Amino acid sequence: MNHNKSIVLNNVQHIVLYRNNFEFSSWPFNAGMWKVSDDEIVVGFMNIACNYQHAGTIHHDRVEMFSNIMVVRTTDGGQTWTEPQRIVNNVRLYDQLRYGPVHEITEGVDLINPRSLLLCWSTPDSAAADAKAWVSLSSDAGHTWGEAVVLPSCGIPRFQGRPSYLVRPDGTILLFLTAKPKTSPYDRPVVYASFDQGCNWTLVSMMPGSQEYRMICPSPVLFDDGRILAAIRCKPSMESAWGEVYASDDGGRTWSYLSRINDHGDTVHLTLMRDGRLFAVYGYRRPPYGIRARISEDRGLTWGPELILRDDGGSRDLGYPRAVELSGGRMLAAYYMNDRNDAIQQNGGVRYIAGTILEL
Repeated sequence: MNHNKSIVLNNVQHIVLYRNNFEFSSWPFNAGMWKVSDDEIVVGFMNIACNYQHAGTIHHDRVEMFSNIMVVRTTDGGQTWTEPQRIVNNVRLYDQLRYGPVHEITEGVDLINPRSLLLCWSTPDSAAADAKAWVSLSSDAGHTWGEAVVLPSCGIPRFQGRPSYLVRPDGTILLFLTAKPKTSPYDRPVVYASFDQGCNWTLVSMMPGSQEYRMICPSPVLFDDGRILAAIRCKPSMESAWGEVYASDDGGRTWSYLSRINDHGDTVHLTLMRDGRLFAVYGYRRPPYGIRARISEDRGLTWGPELILRDDGGSRDLGYPRAVELSGGRMLAAYYMNDRNDAIQQNGGVRYIAGTILEL
């Protein structure tokens, strides 16, 4: 059963990964977070110029269409971060994928190697009626990236692609996407697979969906015995969202409902800790706005009390977190944030990339 009492965490350190008062920086869940080592972490985010002068400058359609994908990096466990590196210009990439030469991935990467990374997003944007998901690979911890290649549609009209993936014990890469089905207006999660280290891809399963609301943003983890769990964001409306967990015991081919994580919480990311516990972190888009988490000690069957990492957000326009485990059992959660007391206000403060380091 879920514990309803929330606990405010005091042993937390809030950090700023990147902030510019004339930019809108957002959505690490969409852009990616990769653990190269306990001390070296790479965090991706969407970024666009923004003067916060009127509501149109912060509209998410604008961010989706015209942003860049940036990454920042720490080599000291999150204490200091590099200046951002642009790895994708989404407008330019859309032109290349639509009108340029068709590229193929001819050399895959071993994603078991922590220096091998996979990037995935959508073009022209994830909300477009004909959005296509694409992937790009890196073999040098994200310093350089290969050409972006569009995934086959496999008869699905629209995709939201995000770098949420794992490698099965047999070496198969499973990539978890959100898809718009032919017969329903509501998105559902699907699983793609590559059997050749990311060169070629195919649809292998469609996860449970709903005829009433969107089920999106799958976040998977893999246990040593081969069981796969995926957290799903259930999204009936802007005011309502929660996380559910689904399980597969046959390599991601079939799925069954396991548990519900919370009463309210937006996009949720799962991390399997070294000690076997599951850490679920999510944006909390109801007052008081902020970032929250829960822990499961029984492989996702039940969830402990809600942990309030912070509740100082200025509006619901925050969250989309990812998290990794650092040394000593500490967790680093990265997300986009806006501050209640920011001098610059446009339905919340400046959108920037923040993090929380916590000991559990």
